[in-house]
Amino acid sequence: MAMLGLLELMASQGVSEQDMWKTALVVNSYWFPDTYVTIASYMKMKGIEWKDVNPREILGRNYSSGEGYPKIAAKVIKLQQQSGGSECEA
Repeated sequence: MAMLGLLELMASQGVSEQDMWKTALVVNSYWFPDTYVTIASYMKMKGIEWKDVNPREILGRNYSSGEGYPKIAAKVIKLQQQSGGSECEA
């Protein structure tokens, strides 16, 4: 509900849809830091810097849903085990 309120406030102020997606990703990153650190690690392993991610894609079902996030987390763990590195080194 808090996110909906934030987005409605932004819409009432004429904020663009793209800026709303960016803001939603930033806010979610503060609300769920472990989740988004893991997703950022996954993206970095794929050669994509966090500043270059598509917020709409990251906030979608493949990354941020109850079904999508566990798949990403499992891939990060697997890739870390294969490389012998930690999340911080990713």
